[in-house]
Parts: sequence; C-alpha cells; structure tokens
Amino acid sequence: MKPVLYFLSVLLIALSSSCKKTQSNVLVVHLMSEPEDMHPTNGASAVRAEINLYTNLSLLRVNYKTGELLPCLVKALPVVSLDGLNYNYELKNNMTWDDGTPITARDILFTAKASKCLYTNNPGFKPYWENILDIEEDPNDIRKFTVIMKRPYILNTWFWTDFPILQEAFYDKSKTLSKYKNAQLTDSVFLQTKPDVKKWADEFNSSKYSTDPQFMNGGGPYKITKWDKGVSITLEKKKDHWSGNCKNDWYCQANPDKIILKLNSNNASALLELKNGLIDVSTVIDYASFSELSKDENFKKNYLLKLADTYNYTYVAMNMKPDGQKHKKLFTDPDVRKAMAMLTPYEQINKTLYENHNKRVIGPISPNKPDFNTALSPIAFDVEAAKDILDEAGWTDTDNDNIRDKMVDGEKVKMEFNINFIKGSKVWEDLGKQLSESMGKAGIYAMLNPLDYNGFFGAATGHDFDMIIGAWQSSAPPEDFSQLWHSSSWTNHGLNFTGFGTPQSDALIDSINTCINEPKRIELSKRFQQLVYDEQPYIFMFTQTRRVIVSKKWDNLEIYTEYPGVLLNTLKLKD
Repeated sequence: MKPVLYFLSVLLIALSSSCKKTQSNVLVVHLMSEPEDMHPTNGASAVRAEINLYTNLSLLRVNYKTGELLPCLVKALPVVSLDGLNYNYELKNNMTWDDGTPITARDILFTAKASKCLYTNNPGFKPYWENILDIEEDPNDIRKFTVIMKRPYILNTWFWTDFPILQEAFYDKSKTLSKYKNAQLTDSVFLQTKPDVKKWADEFNSSKYSTDPQFMNGGGPYKITKWDKGVSITLEKKKDHWSGNCKNDWYCQANPDKIILKLNSNNASALLELKNGLIDVSTVIDYASFSELSKDENFKKNYLLKLADTYNYTYVAMNMKPDGQKHKKLFTDPDVRKAMAMLTPYEQINKTLYENHNKRVIGPISPNKPDFNTALSPIAFDVEAAKDILDEAGWTDTDNDNIRDKMVDGEKVKMEFNINFIKGSKVWEDLGKQLSESMGKAGIYAMLNPLDYNGFFGAATGHDFDMIIGAWQSSAPPEDFSQLWHSSSWTNHGLNFTGFGTPQSDALIDSINTCINEPKRIELSKRFQQLVYDEQPYIFMFTQTRRVIVSKKWDNLEIYTEYPGVLLNTLKLKD
C-alpha cells in the first residue's frame, strides 16, 4: 500500500501545483470606474479605450517606446500620393475573425461607413471620420484598399490607431450599408428615403452591442466573457488566435490567460486590497494612498511603485451658451470665466489631493508636448482680484443675501449653480468642495451635483449643466482640436461641452489640421492656445501624474507616458 499511497500523494501534489499555476496566471487590475459601454463605435470613456486595446485591433497602432506609428492589421505604413489625398494599404495575410473568416478590405470599408453614418450615435468622434471621402477596394485583391481623403490632414494616418476595425458579417448581416456610398450615408436628405439604413442603425446603436458580452466581437487576442456591472469585467485569452504568430508586437501578445478588471471606487478599500495582495496592478489609486504605500517597506518587497508623466489633464468646464432658462447666463462673459479661474485654489488642491505631484496646465494641451505654449502664464489664485472683476462685470450683491446677482435679459439672476462630477470619485468630490468653498468667499453659491457616468456625459453633451469637473486623455500624436473645440462639435452635441468657438477659431483649427509643415503647425497651435487662454472656457487644472503599482510576481513591465501607461497584455507571470 505504501507505493500506492506515495504515488497518490505525488499525483495530488502535481495536480495541486498544476492547478495553482493555471489559476495564478490571472491578472487582477484595479478600476476606479467602469466604462459607460463597450459599443464598438459609440462611447468615450478612457477605460473603454483601454479595453479595446486588448479586444480589438486597428489598422495601425502606436509604438509606445518610440511614439511612432506601427503597422497592425496592415503590412506597412501606407504609400501616400504626392497630393496627400490617397493612402494605399495592404492587409497582412492569414488574419481571421473569431469565426475563421478572413479580415478583408470589405471590413475596413464597413468600419468607415458605420462610423460616418449620420444615424450612428457617435457624435464625439464624427469629426475624425469627416475627412474620409471614400475607400476603394482593389478588385483583384481582397486585402488591398485605398483611403481617399478630402484634404491633407496631420492625422490622416494617426487617427486609425484609435478605432477598432469591425467585422461586417457580424454587425451588418444583411449588408445594408454596402448598398450605399459614404457620401450617401452622411446626406440627411438622402437618408430620409432609406428606412433600411435607419433600421440597421437602430439595431447597431442598441444596448446589446454595448453591454452584452455575447454581442461583443473584435479582432484582438482577448474577449470579454463576463461583465458583472459594478463589480468586474473579465477578459479571457482566445484559443488559437492568429496573433500568436506575431508575439514580437505588443498588440498581439496575450500573456495572462485572464485579465480581471475589478471595480473599486473606494480608495480606502482598494488600499486594503493592495496590502492584502488581492490586486496585481493599479494606476488609479489616489495620491494619498500611493504615498502611504510608498513608505511601507513590507509592501515594497512585493510591489513596484512609480510615478509617471501623462498627456492627460483635468479641467472645470463652464457653459458659455446656456439656454437662459434652466441654466442662467452666468458664464457668457470671458471676464467672469477668468474670475472663476482666479477663485480656484490651485496650490491647496495640488497639495491636499495630489500630494504636490501634479503640474499646472494653462490651456488645452499637455506641457509634455512640443507645441505647449510656454509664453502663457498660469492664472494665479487671487480672491480679491476676482471680486473686483465680478464687480466690474455687474455681478454685485444688491439684496445683501451674500450671493452676487445681476439683471440679465430683464431678470434678476443670482450667481448660484451646480458643479457636476462623476459620483464615486472622491478626488473630484473633494475638488468640488474646495472650489465651492473658495467661490463662496466671493459671494458665489456653488452646489455639488454628483451624477453617474451616463447622467454626467448626457448632461455635458446635451449642454444641460452650469459647471462640470472632468479630465481629458490625450496622446503623443499632433493635437487635433476639432473634437473638443470646433463649434460643429457643440452644435452636433459632441465633446465641445462649453459652446466655445467662432468662425475665426474654427478656421484656425482647420489650418492646424491641414498644416503638414511641423514648425508652422506648432506656431498655429500656440496661436490657438492663446485664443483659448483669452476666452477661458475651462478652468485648466493639472496634468495628471499616473500612479503605477504592479505586483513583482509579474515581469516584463514597461511604463509609458502614453495611455494607459501599462500594457496589461504584455505582463508575464514570473517563473
């Protein structure tokens, strides 16, 4: 019996070891907020963009080490015509969708049509697709195609890095869009006579493609297999995926068998989970918790901690074009907006919320980018000077109730309003409290208004707000100001929340976008930053510092300025 018992013991140990190894190749990642949805074209959250890096593929990707463009689905960067309008691409061989069918030029054409279609609910991203005139397939090769642009543009190649390529057979089984040209799908008059396009769009925009994993389809090496709302999102490595043959490229790697994105918006709770080893990666823990962990020698034996620069910045946006009814005309005057900026206690906020790790931003571009306008001076915190500006603008306390007021369009309007922010973010709540307290010293009554993500985003794009706290994620490529600052992005309920923009500023944005000469483009960019600085549609706050915490049981870690800072799919479990 002893040999049998010994054999069973060895077998049990081996099985236990095998199970433990398999189970341990699961990467648990801390999320502060979950995406609003995972729709392939609609949605704007940073978390959604990060997940798309692993579940979807694009024509091109960013080389995170060099900041240069990297071919992804295509064999090489495009061959560009002399006039800068025709971009010739060829897809790589042996690439397939999850059903085994090849990825072809037809899928590229469908992606563009689905994104450009007027009925597709992606107003914030429409400006990026607007410059595509057409895409022509090579009649002799399903992998070759030509992208025809309307005009030369600084991001004619770069913009492909942001958008997943969609499988036509999955999202348009009836091939509805294939019957129409790109120009027809953006013609509102033409579309009125085509109910089939509206029918397709209604289904495409539906929630099933946003939240149900069985309707999430992409070309990447991972798939979302479970989304437990408010708890976690699980990504699992696909079996026998074609990308296994290109492991030298970061976008093909799938080292963890499973990535669990675990939601915990409570910093104290997340801190405890990190200390107990229940989280492998966090880049979003608050600064106070990061500082506490940095001083914990026992914790540092098991985790690496590092602060890293980003291209992101926080802001407080003001409604420059309110309806005058639900939202009063409080911030239509640039002097008043400047006074709001002067009432912001920047140093206090940086010290109490960010442990003095963040840097001031002055305008709509990160100081880590080459075209940052260093000639602009940060607006200083000065309550008394702000009071003087408000007095001169006609905002005084006429009824001695400690709240400023003014006659606007024949109506007495009080300087009182809501500050919207996404609930669950303790940092933004505290930021709002400090803003409100400081503004109160100048006779302004600002109330905190926490909203869930969908409520916050809907109010912002619907111009249904007074003031909002937010953050923008940027990247290394040249800045296209259209999405956030062109007036068309306000009229179509895009991401120009404030209503900033004039024909002159729109023309300047267009000039920047078509300027291929880099020194000239930088000069134009600085002019635009000056224009925004003069108008102060935002209270520009800080460029954010990423707090990177990674368990030392994971190897192959590299940290980048480019979002998301850490590529989860490239981390390897140590032997």
